[in-house]
Amino acid sequence: MQLDARPALASELRVTASHHAVTARAADRGGLLRRALPALLALLALVLCPAPTAAQGGGTPGATPASAAAWAAGDCELCHVVPGIAEAGRTESCSGCHAWIREVAADPAKREKAMAVFPLWERYERTTHSYLRVPSLEAAMARLDPDWVAAYLVDPHDLRPGLYETMPRFDLDAAELAAITADFAAARVEVPATPAPDPAHTARGLQLLRDKGCTACHAYGAAVPALALSDAPDLAHARARLSPDMAAAWIRDPKAVSPAATMPVMGLSEEEVLAIRDALWLAEPGWTEAPALGPAPVAATRPVAWAEVEEKVFGRICVHCHMDPAQNQGRRGPGNAGGFGYPETGLELQTADGVRAAAPQIVELLLLRREEAHRDVVAPGQRPAELQRPERPGMPLGLPPIPDEDIALVLAWMAQGMPD
Repeated sequence: MQLDARPALASELRVTASHHAVTARAADRGGLLRRALPALLALLALVLCPAPTAAQGGGTPGATPASAAAWAAGDCELCHVVPGIAEAGRTESCSGCHAWIREVAADPAKREKAMAVFPLWERYERTTHSYLRVPSLEAAMARLDPDWVAAYLVDPHDLRPGLYETMPRFDLDAAELAAITADFAAARVEVPATPAPDPAHTARGLQLLRDKGCTACHAYGAAVPALALSDAPDLAHARARLSPDMAAAWIRDPKAVSPAATMPVMGLSEEEVLAIRDALWLAEPGWTEAPALGPAPVAATRPVAWAEVEEKVFGRICVHCHMDPAQNQGRRGPGNAGGFGYPETGLELQTADGVRAAAPQIVELLLLRREEAHRDVVAPGQRPAELQRPERPGMPLGLPPIPDEDIALVLAWMAQGMPD
């Protein structure tokens, strides 16, 4: 392909993808298109934004109208700092709001004021433990394989078993996903070439993972257990996410790949770097399999009133996305007004009347999320389950499912006529 043909072709592809996205997704959701989408996205990414050459080096995501709109459609800024995109305000940001709650809770004077203003402040303190440690997108974009990113955005799974939350599932069209993937391709840095992974190094590499302190943060499947720092990924996923050359560069000096890296420089020799890299590529992770999903919960037999299900379920979890605008300065949240690429639902779960209006749908979504969690939330050393993704995800996005005992309370409240 001639280089000067790229702008015209890129423009044509953007228009075509945007024009056909809705029709294609409606006609084939979950079928051939979804299975082929990662390859399509990789091709679009290469055409729309080719990977940097040696002369170009790594870049910063160019906040073009297409990529800025794609990041915004996925609500990525609610959790991450997206390079080139304005940060969300505290009242909109999941991570920003939770960090603020923790900050105020640690300051007696601020906490006293907050308790006077917010009647449920103590509940906020008890339940705020998610979205406090969010992986750096800047570091991720410098090192991750764009082809892997394309597939992961379509069908995410738990990479960090020590982290309470995981990546939400999005409903972005092919053009939006291609724009995000292209930003990853543009930002990825070039690193020196290394020898191909050698199976003769795997035993020494696994031992080095232990001896050099890597297991203070990381696990390698079940083969090398770890203390598992919450935002440290299981290294058994490295071979899918990185190139062998990039893995070696990251092990050698993470900050040379990205100044935003939080992993320290370990002071390894080149032989040790390659031995660890080769173990990550070739050693058996020794995965354990997720246990079979037990029978669906049934309604509790004791009386249940709205105050209990509000305290334990709807007011503690669901309200974050399904707000009553009358109580939140007009904000409805992404689960009500639409978000993560999904359209408006109208599901308001902050009030008893709002929950009553959507009772059958709520039960369906709670049970659906329970099934999806085998891929999205796994224990250390556990392989994320393979599953056929439904058209829409269950609740809640990116968080563990509501415990069976709490689902049993919801079922009981509904079976008893949803009393006040």
